[in-house]
Amino acid sequence: MNSFSIVVVSYNTKKEFIKTIDSIKKQIYKNYEIIIIDGFSIDGTVDLIHEIKDKKIKFIIEKDKGIYDAMNKGIKKANKEWIIFLNSGDIFHNSSVLKKANYLINKRSNIVFGNSVIYNGNFFYKHMGEYFSNRTIRIPFNHQSVFSKTKILKKNLFDLKYKICSDFDYFVKAYKKKIIFQKINLTVATTTSGGLSDSHRFKAFQENYEILRKNKILKNRKFSLVSFLLFVTISKLVKMLLPIFIINIMLKIKYHRRIMKFVKY
Repeated sequence: MNSFSIVVVSYNTKKEFIKTIDSIKKQIYKNYEIIIIDGFSIDGTVDLIHEIKDKKIKFIIEKDKGIYDAMNKGIKKANKEWIIFLNSGDIFHNSSVLKKANYLINKRSNIVFGNSVIYNGNFFYKHMGEYFSNRTIRIPFNHQSVFSKTKILKKNLFDLKYKICSDFDYFVKAYKKKIIFQKINLTVATTTSGGLSDSHRFKAFQENYEILRKNKILKNRKFSLVSFLLFVTISKLVKMLLPIFIINIMLKIKYHRRIMKFVKY
C-alpha cells in the first residue's frame, strides 16, 4: 500500500485553507499525513491551524523565503512514501483520489502525474497532463496533480534561485536523469488559475529559458520558445485591450472541448 505526505502551503488564505484541509480529510483512503507550512499568516489561519485536532497533521508556522522555500520545509518533514503539494485553495477533485492513486501507481515509478481541473473565475476546464518530450518548454502538467517519491525530493530540493518555475527545474533534472515518469488516468486536483506562473508570464518564460539552457537541452526547443513568447505577448495585449466578457467568450471557444459542466467536490 502506498502512503502519502500531503504538503499544504498557506499564507493569509484562511477561507481557501479550510477548503483544502476539508478535501483532504474527506479522502476515503486514510494512509496519509498532512504537513502544513504557513508563512506566519495574520488573517486567522494560524489560530485555525492550532485549533485542528488531528494526529495526521504536522505543521510549521514561520516566515519563509517564498513558496519553494515553504515546499522544501514540507519535503524535509515528510515521512510517507509519496509527496503531493496542494497550495491553500487547491482541493482534491473528489473523495476517491488517493484511493484510486494507490491502485494506479506503479511501484517502479518515481514521478506519477494525472490530470486536473482549473477554474478561471468563469468556468471549469480540464487540463490534461502530458509526458516530457524533447520539445517540452514548460511544465506539461500541474504540480497539484503530481505524486513524487519522497526519497527523490529529499535529495533534490527545489532551487530557491527560481521564484516561479523551480518545480519545472526539478522535473527537467528528473527527465534528464531518466527517472521513471508515469501518467495515470485520474483527475487529481481542482485548482484556480492566476497562480505565480499565470500572473507573471514573462518572468516564468525567462526562468524556463534559463532552466533549459542550464540543463543543456535548448536544442530543438528554440522555435517553440519563440512561438510561446509571441503567444504570451499577444495574450497580454488582448487582456489589456478587450472587455472581459469578450475574453471569456474567446476562452470558452479555446477550451470548448474541455469545459466541465459539473465539478464534484
